[in-house]
This record gives sequence, structure tokens and C-alpha cells, in this order.
Amino acid sequence: MDYGGRELITNLIKTRGVRLIVEIGAFVGGSVRQWLATSPDVIVLAIDPWPQIEGSNAFYDTHPVGRLHAAQLREPDGLYLAFLATLWQDRKRVIPVRGTGEHMLPVLHAIGLQPDLIFIDADKTASELSICDDLFPEAIVCGDDWLWCDGKRFPSQRPVWESARRRKRILKCVSNTWLIDDQPWTLTERRLWLSGLPTAMRRRFTAWQRGRRGLDSAGTPSRS
Repeated sequence: MDYGGRELITNLIKTRGVRLIVEIGAFVGGSVRQWLATSPDVIVLAIDPWPQIEGSNAFYDTHPVGRLHAAQLREPDGLYLAFLATLWQDRKRVIPVRGTGEHMLPVLHAIGLQPDLIFIDADKTASELSICDDLFPEAIVCGDDWLWCDGKRFPSQRPVWESARRRKRILKCVSNTWLIDDQPWTLTERRLWLSGLPTAMRRRFTAWQRGRRGLDSAGTPSRS
């Protein structure tokens, strides 16, 4: 379920001593597992409402992982229990928080939490960025869905660019992953960008093709 560019984040975790990560939109825990595997010192606080999804759903209906586990995921609290099961082996380093980033980030700030890194992978619009900018200006902010298209546009890109300007930092994008950083591009990051370029071009072309048919990046009818 990695759509490209996560090495941009894992390399940063390794080289800058990142220890506390807040992930917004943890779903079934795939990316959380990546962060935990990168360093034994990492602790992840995962924010997600883990809602009960009823009826037809693009992930359950078309994604290989979703189709394989659709019956389990549709059980009461299926998504939340799947997350706990996925991370059970590393449960001492994972803190699940049920709720949305919009509601839970101010709570975390109020209790004095200071994350080193915030990874945003929730509703594909990066709408939590303005809250992160206000409450956690020193945290490294990054996320997924740079190349997610709603059928007409890439909804996460504008708020990410605006956050980078507010923070006066550098925006780095590798395939589907973005990072707002206070450090210049490294040689390793440039190599990652170059290696991810063919994938990024394919995803943009696919998004354009689907958009012409009124579909989003998942192949479902666009709501925009």
C-alpha cells in the first residue's frame, strides 16, 4: 500500500534522530509499520477515527488487500481491530488515538506533546496542515497523496505549498510522498526523486486519463 517515495521519510528518520511521530490517518497500519521498522527508538501516535464503513467502498471492492480482508474489515470495529492486529507485535511503541486530526491535534498540544515528525495521510486534502503550522511549528511535516487526483485536481498540493511558504521551508516531493523540510536537498534525496520520476509521470498520466472519464485516482466517480 506504499504508492512511492516513502524512502524520503525513512531516510530522514534514520539520519535526524526522529523518535516521536504523529501519524494522521493510520488506516490499517501499513505506514506505521514502516516507521517502526526504520528505527527501534521510534514511537508512533496514530490518529484515526477508524469508522465503520458500510456498503460499497473502493478499497474493499478493488484494492487487493481490501478485497482479501473485506469480510473482516466490515465486522463491527473491523478497521480498528485490523490496525491493532497489524501492530500487535510492536504494541509497546504504538499509541492509537481514535478521532480526527482536526479534533485531536489541539488536545495533544494542550497536554504538551511535541512530535519530531507529523505524517498526514487522512482525507487526501492535507487539511490538517494549518493546525500543524500553528501548534507544532518546529515539527517536520510530511505526508502522502501528492499525486492523488479527485478527477479534476490534486487537492493536497495547494495546502502543502501554502504550508511550505508559511514555514519558509523547502518542499520536497518524491513520487506520491511530500516533505516540508528546513534542510536543502541531499544527494540521496535527489537520487530518490530521479528514481521516482517515472512512477510520478505514470500516476499523473493515469490521473489525467481517469479524470477525462469523470473518475478519481481510485477509479471511482469523481465528486468534484
